Amino acid sequence: MAAYNFDNATLKLSFETGVDEQGKPILTSKTYKHVRANVDASQIAAVVQVLASLSSYTLQKAQKIETESVEL
Repeated sequence: MAAYNFDNATLKLSFETGVDEQGKPILTSKTYKHVRANVDASQIAAVVQVLASLSSYTLQKAQKIETESVEL
């Protein structure tokens, strides 16, 4: 039977660092590696709030990106 095996997770924060000539936002991202598999959404949200407070830019998006292998 096939199953998923957790490989790794990253946390990607996207910040608005300015606007271009057409008025569209310019986004810059910062990625943090080695996020544990067993963290829940409230723990991630707390970390995101702390990290975003360290930046002078406005946080636009936070993503937890997981990579899993398929075991056959």
